[in-house]
Amino acid sequence: MAALEKIRSKSVMLLIVIGVALLAFIIGDFLNSGRSFFGTGTTVAVVDGTKISITDFQRRYEEANQRMQQSQQKMDGAVMQSYVLQEMVDEHLLGEELDALAINVTDAELTEAMTGAHANPQMVQFANQMGMETPAQLHDLIFNPGKYGVSAEQVQPVRAQWLQLEKDMERTLRYQKLSFLLSGALQANDLDKAAVSSEMANAAKVNIAYVPYSTLEDKDYEISEADVKACYDKEKSFLKVDQETRRIKYIAVDIIPSAADKERALKQVYRADSLLHTEGGVDAVRNTLPEFAVEQRWVLASDVDDQMKSFLKESAIGAVSAAKMTGDVHSMTKLLAKKNDIDSINVNMLQVNGNKAVQDSILNLLNSGKAFAEVADNKVAGGQENVWMNMMGMGSDAKSVEAKAKILGAGEDYFVIDGNDNAALIYKVNKKVAPKQMFEIAEVSLTVYPSDETINSLHDGLQNYISTNNTGKAFVENAIAAGYQPVLAELTEETPQVNRIENTRKLVQWAFGATKGDVSSIFDKEDNGKMIAATLDEVIEEGYMPMNDASIRPVLESKARNSKKGDALVAKLEGKANDLKGYATLMNVPVDTAVVVSFSQDFVPTVRGIEPMLTAKAPYSKQGELVGPVKGEQGVFVYEVVANDKSASTLTPQQAAERYSMMFGSNSVSQHLMDILKNNKSVENNLIDFY
Repeated sequence: MAALEKIRSKSVMLLIVIGVALLAFIIGDFLNSGRSFFGTGTTVAVVDGTKISITDFQRRYEEANQRMQQSQQKMDGAVMQSYVLQEMVDEHLLGEELDALAINVTDAELTEAMTGAHANPQMVQFANQMGMETPAQLHDLIFNPGKYGVSAEQVQPVRAQWLQLEKDMERTLRYQKLSFLLSGALQANDLDKAAVSSEMANAAKVNIAYVPYSTLEDKDYEISEADVKACYDKEKSFLKVDQETRRIKYIAVDIIPSAADKERALKQVYRADSLLHTEGGVDAVRNTLPEFAVEQRWVLASDVDDQMKSFLKESAIGAVSAAKMTGDVHSMTKLLAKKNDIDSINVNMLQVNGNKAVQDSILNLLNSGKAFAEVADNKVAGGQENVWMNMMGMGSDAKSVEAKAKILGAGEDYFVIDGNDNAALIYKVNKKVAPKQMFEIAEVSLTVYPSDETINSLHDGLQNYISTNNTGKAFVENAIAAGYQPVLAELTEETPQVNRIENTRKLVQWAFGATKGDVSSIFDKEDNGKMIAATLDEVIEEGYMPMNDASIRPVLESKARNSKKGDALVAKLEGKANDLKGYATLMNVPVDTAVVVSFSQDFVPTVRGIEPMLTAKAPYSKQGELVGPVKGEQGVFVYEVVANDKSASTLTPQQAAERYSMMFGSNSVSQHLMDILKNNKSVENNLIDFY
């Protein structure tokens, strides 16, 4: 009872403690899911005020992922996510523009593109993939399945694909109309073509004396902070930062086999080689060395490289090739058998869906001379003519052996190669190639992977390094001595990969949650063959690059110093000579003669770079005129016009129109259309909050 009274006397304190604990729990949970209340919630992007939900985004991502898998392609998930979201943003911006311009697609236009006589090639390809000759036939099957003895449930997946393609096609046709409008509206007139031609044609042949700034000592031209600031203000428009940028310096350790791993693998290769030299050695390798891959197949001499070709032709059955190593893969080949046989045949093949009576009817029609195309109407029968079959690829089971014997023994008639009460496969052999020498081989290979010991050692080494160098400064400064190489990367929230290293999006997320000087833990479970650790080196806010940024400051100082060199040199030379030879003597440089300069020229060989002041002035200076000294970007120059000339690249009116289109017209606008549409539109990308 005394204990109970004591508890009661402390009840208020207990309630306070429990209340604080509950509040801490609630606040912690709230902070972890806070975006549901104040943040992005379920919104993955906001485009001009319209939200793109995570649900819609995930659906589109899954569709894109399925298409990649079907095409047997592979893409980093983060790269695909970025691509899909950008596609959705672009669609919305284009959709707004199309709606504003009232650009629509009629039912007749959509029908023609989907199923018409001149259907879009994408639809033709889709129909062929589904086993149909035309999109119209596929459409009929999808929306009238009973007509073909197919249930609605069976065609449902294809119907869903068709409906999605219909939406995509409508959008594509609207885009095409917009492109057509742009191409028609932004054409070069006669004045435009004349201006472009003039820019390309005007040229001058000059003699020039040129002093590069690089030949002048930097120490003789001191610059002040004000000089650098003036240069920064002049160049600032080129230093705009559209998004917050974060610089990291990271260490990437490749997870590769160690010397010990390679030595162990070599011992296994010797063991496999020993087994292969025995009778039944291929099965012995399969049974006792499961880490080896064994592929048994027939090949022609033309299927292998010259070294293997010589081995197969010159060796006796049972011979084993010398082991070779390609990358981390050891391989050797055992010759199992040789023979002369037919490797391929040309056939007509037909799949018949129906009972025995239907099958016999089709077979009789074909053998009585009925045209293949008339029989293969895709209703009860469908197939292809003149298909080349690889006979070497046929299996070794009893059914395959029987089928191969039927094919090789066939005459000129169609025959049933395989069938049951509901369907049959009918063939006709059109052509058999002459027998060729074939070789049965067993390719035995071992891929050398890093062992657990190696992986643990690499991990322990990197972990020890970041534990003892847990500040940004130490992480970078001590890396080389420890055997690591720090690498710079610049990231925005939208960056899908760090310097194109696959599966590094988590490192990007870390960088945008870190504070300058933080050092990350090790990212080693990302399936990219690397262990990565990083430090956040710099945060560059949206706006403009800071004047003192490490990547900007040296450039600004160089430009400011060159400007000072130019001013000093012009002041020293101006009015001190009457001809080019006199200036060249004062400048202590030779005169380069007969230098051709045109307005459209990007690179001037004499100055070994771009010199806008020269290409802008020289083509329009008068013959015999002495110009300079001129302060340029790369140096100071004086030139004399020897002759006004025409550039060798004189344009025809059509070429001038095409160049105008590329520079200012429809082609230029089409290439930059999305940037134009984004102008004055707000696009908020929240992908980093989800992935």
